[in-house]
Amino acid sequence: MGTGLESKRWPLTELPCGGGFYAQNFPAIREGCSILQLWAGAAFSARNGDTEGLLSEAARTGLHLTDIFPAPGGFTARCAAWRYLRLAKLARKRRVHLCIRKKTGLFFLLRPYLRRRGLWAGLLLFVPLLLWSQGLVWAVDASSLTTGQQARAASVLRETVFLMPGSIVTQEKLAAGEYALLQSGEFSWVSLNFLDGRLELEAAEAKPVPEIAAGTLHGLRAKTAGTVVNTNLISGTMLVVPGQAVEKGQGLIGTARAERNGTLIFQPAAGSVRAQFEWEFAEELPLTAAAFQLTGNTVVQRRLFLAGRVFPLPSLFSPADDSTAVTRHLQPELLGLTLPLSVEETTYYEQAESEVHSSEDEARALARLHGLQALQNDYPDAEFVAQKVDVTTENNMLHYRVVYTIIADICT
Repeated sequence: MGTGLESKRWPLTELPCGGGFYAQNFPAIREGCSILQLWAGAAFSARNGDTEGLLSEAARTGLHLTDIFPAPGGFTARCAAWRYLRLAKLARKRRVHLCIRKKTGLFFLLRPYLRRRGLWAGLLLFVPLLLWSQGLVWAVDASSLTTGQQARAASVLRETVFLMPGSIVTQEKLAAGEYALLQSGEFSWVSLNFLDGRLELEAAEAKPVPEIAAGTLHGLRAKTAGTVVNTNLISGTMLVVPGQAVEKGQGLIGTARAERNGTLIFQPAAGSVRAQFEWEFAEELPLTAAAFQLTGNTVVQRRLFLAGRVFPLPSLFSPADDSTAVTRHLQPELLGLTLPLSVEETTYYEQAESEVHSSEDEARALARLHGLQALQNDYPDAEFVAQKVDVTTENNMLHYRVVYTIIADICT
């Protein structure tokens, strides 16, 4: 039994415009052909010759066509791309001229890329490169820390164990990084974990340890002369009372005390004696002085850190010897994705020596600042009672003298 096309030819005028002979008689075949044409298909036109015989011969040999429509001198249709050569061979026998109108399907969309050898080579290199880069630091997660703690922790890890974005991570580096963070004294507990390119830092802030009065076996003496305001004895024997005037070097807290029976008991001397006294500071400042000023010219140099190696990036200019430098570390991004590398950017600011003229008020404010800094270094717990300032200017020179009356701990 045949399909009916072996003994009968169908005139093109009888082909329905809604999809052709195959659409009416073989809908399952038409659906299968459409699915195949999603990958690679060809839309063609057939003209001249025995076009009706070509349709019958194509159906007999299993070359399924779709979207058959009549056209002047022949017809238009679609078929799977790999069946077009067989169809062209049949068309030559029946002197039918075939012309491809359009190539359709995913194959022809991807075909230009399939011919690019560099693309395939890149894909082959990308997979092992991606597997290797899992051992590099892509991102650092320290969200449990404050912004300042994150910056200080990153500095410690970078300078001590060379652990930063782009570094190769080993278990030894993680252990050394934890130890370095604990040694910094800012954290009481640290944990460094690394998995698939992500370095996670967890830490607990160290609590301040209460001071333990160790005392001294030689007693505490007065650092300067003054009048005792109040005392606080922790250990030993208090030798002065509030309101008493003491001299420099006089004993304030002793190490021995007598029991009722006269037996001496020795204890370390610990405590504080706050006294009122005068503290003096004097300084001479020139109103015109030579100083280095920024010129506005800068030179930027960068270094790339990748896979445990340092690659200096080229720079057109070299910084001057007297330039001041500011360094910062950056992690580049590509379309919002952080890359496993780190860039150290150092900016050199050029300076030039020039004369700086200061007014009397500016010089006086600077001298006052120097005096307060010196007082902070000598007596951090000082309380101000009164002050006396003497300022004179002579021969382009400011003479500054201040006497502060303060209350502070004078034990030493």
